[in-house]
Amino acid sequence: MISSDVSLAELPVYRCDHILGLIDGTLSAELYRSWGYALGQMLEAGSLVVVSADIRESSIPFKSALVEGLLATSVRVVDVGILPADLTTYAREVLNATGFVCVSGDCYPSCWNGLRWRLNDVGLLMSEQVERLREIALATPVIDMAAVQRSIPNHFRKRDVIFHWIAWSQDIWHDATQRQMRVLIDPMHGSWSQITSRALQAVFPHVHVETIRDVPDSKFGGHIPNSRVAESIATTCQTVRQKLVDFGIVLDADAGVFTVIDNEGSPLSVEEMQWLFIRHLLCDAIDGECLLHDSACSEILLNEVAKLGAIPVVSGMCANQFIDDMRQKNAMFGIMSDGSLFFRGTGGNRIVTFAINWLVDYMLCATFKLSDWRKTLPAFNVTPELRVEGSHVEALVNHLSKEWSSKPFETMDGYLFSGTAAKIHIRAIEGYKQLGFRFESKSRDGLNNIVQRCCMALSKFDKISSSLAEAYKQAKPPTITTANQKKRKKE
Repeated sequence: MISSDVSLAELPVYRCDHILGLIDGTLSAELYRSWGYALGQMLEAGSLVVVSADIRESSIPFKSALVEGLLATSVRVVDVGILPADLTTYAREVLNATGFVCVSGDCYPSCWNGLRWRLNDVGLLMSEQVERLREIALATPVIDMAAVQRSIPNHFRKRDVIFHWIAWSQDIWHDATQRQMRVLIDPMHGSWSQITSRALQAVFPHVHVETIRDVPDSKFGGHIPNSRVAESIATTCQTVRQKLVDFGIVLDADAGVFTVIDNEGSPLSVEEMQWLFIRHLLCDAIDGECLLHDSACSEILLNEVAKLGAIPVVSGMCANQFIDDMRQKNAMFGIMSDGSLFFRGTGGNRIVTFAINWLVDYMLCATFKLSDWRKTLPAFNVTPELRVEGSHVEALVNHLSKEWSSKPFETMDGYLFSGTAAKIHIRAIEGYKQLGFRFESKSRDGLNNIVQRCCMALSKFDKISSSLAEAYKQAKPPTITTANQKKRKKE
């Protein structure tokens, strides 16, 4: 996700399927208490809700207030402590809960926080649930705190689910190849700290697990805890080279995404990692299976899916909707253009450590190094989603359609201009006052050309055009990796 000329502080707290805001001057314990009350009102009395928080300093008091609001509606609450949102979804499944609520600022800096949740069978779309939270917060509900305190003995308990997660993982990978391998784990001081390395060592005892930034830090060591930010993983790439490990894994603070770094210290792009899963880890089992993807995914990936006999089915770019579709269509695997991976084996959910276990299990059997394998890949000439300040996506798309004499396809989330040599996906990012652009071409020159053509065609929208050009300049598209591959081949 690349943003240009967008002041996040000016964005609304209420997004299309979650809440996100600054902790100073925007978020407060009172808001979390009212949000807990609003969520509880959507459920029947006695329903069970799992609650967790990420590692941020503000998350603990916010979670306490959230629990108070939930208890005021007579639902039962299980507090699983500081836990990534991914494992909170697992806790909900294990405890057979009606839903989960997680206080989390995702992969944003420590001055941010937010709320993510998922409730079963409430009869409301996520956007409608967000609106309900906003309305009740504005009404400032009066909560009987004395009654809340009296309900705690019967309606509130704490639970550690990490042991259960490790045991479940050990059962799945009990017959993993017993070979020596060295892996570097970097949780970026986030919620995965001391969880991923511990679980990986327990599931794969023959793997030597090295760690970096594996101590929880509410300020993430001063870095942006996003594994797609080059500056945030530079030290990790260097450490992979210095320690001569087989590969490294960097986990976002709490956003359900991770980045793989090859043995030469070069990070895999989203498309390269998804190719690894589709072409190698799943290829023998994917024939005839449904594979879910969003409308912005790479055409090269989707063509490979079809070659393997899988059935590609498009879904939306909202994670909650994606999970619903995974379950409804019984999809074996799901990929989103932001790098998220979903599995039927996890109930359609996105659980980072499940994907990591799959990867480690496969690499234990592999006879190649990731850096050598990458030389064999097709060239992925694709940008991340470039986000710029703007709205009125329909007017912009209509203008491009006239300029190019080309009518776009309307997707679940936006619009797709698709030709033989290039693909552009454009959408309005609901709740963010932003437009998202994602470009793909058959060559690096073609990618440069289609972005330039788009910026020129949008000259009428001067601010959007200049912001898009700057966002592309900053994006450092992963085709730089392809250039490195070509250089290595010549050598």
